[in-house]
Amino acid sequence: MSIELDWNNVSKDLCPVCKTDKYLSPEIQFKINPECYHKICDACVDRLFSLGPAQCPYPQCDKILRKNKFKTQVFEDIKVERECDIRRRVLSVYNKKESDFPTLDDWNKYEEEVEDIVWKFMNNVDLKETEEKLREYSLVNKQSIELNNAKKDQEYEKFIRLQKLERQYKSERNRLNREIMTEEGNLKKLAKEEVVNQLQNAAVERDTDLMIDQIKENMLRKTNKYKEELRAVEEKYERQKEAIKRNLSDKPQKKEKVPFTPFNGDHIDTPFTFHFDYYKDPFNREAANEKIHKAGGYRLDLFFKSTLVEAFTATECFIEDMKAN
Repeated sequence: MSIELDWNNVSKDLCPVCKTDKYLSPEIQFKINPECYHKICDACVDRLFSLGPAQCPYPQCDKILRKNKFKTQVFEDIKVERECDIRRRVLSVYNKKESDFPTLDDWNKYEEEVEDIVWKFMNNVDLKETEEKLREYSLVNKQSIELNNAKKDQEYEKFIRLQKLERQYKSERNRLNREIMTEEGNLKKLAKEEVVNQLQNAAVERDTDLMIDQIKENMLRKTNKYKEELRAVEEKYERQKEAIKRNLSDKPQKKEKVPFTPFNGDHIDTPFTFHFDYYKDPFNREAANEKIHKAGGYRLDLFFKSTLVEAFTATECFIEDMKAN
């Protein structure tokens, strides 16, 4: 007499499809699909869904599953796993922060709306209306959603870089601390040997004392060198950490593109002044008084002004100061 498997109460170490036990096959891995969250081993996933979408093998489950949607279960409680997936999906659309709202009441209303959507998805209440609401919100706020997601990516990038920098700093700090402890241990050992030598030799031997002093001086020099390197590493770590924070948090926003205008800057006056009475230029003065030049818009003051600008262009530009700033 065969015992029928209870599909609703399957052991966590048993695949209900192929009946493979994790005790007998330790290499087996279980996967779930967010469509129905039914547990299946990786071998059954490859066997059933390699040729394309197929129905879930669980009885009375009509969900169509795809192989690329299967994932490894993180939480032991499947309800917690499902809630995390729902929250991840909703928060990818409702991704505003408290700083985006003028008042705390507006932020609380926004949070309440998010929790209401999550609760409806969790309890299968008004699914069609909730899906439509989520879709409409994503369409109306598409630009702000993309901008907030970009900010989130920048924050994640900053977090990864800070973690990497901290690991490098700790590794270098531990290495230098080990070197310092080794040299300090050698100094203590040398001090003991010096005491033993003084007790053994009643007569003072200048050469031996001089040699010991030289060795001690070298060890102290090494210890101080390692301590200086440790301080330099700590200062470098703090500088790089602040640079990463400033680079990603204070990054200037891109300005909106505006149509190009050739008149931009026309009304900015130059710092140069020209006294026409002090300069004698008979050729240009005569040309400026002719009708043919006046008709073309020729003005002597504009000619002198453009000449001055060309002559003094970049004379107040100091490259080294600009690089320093």
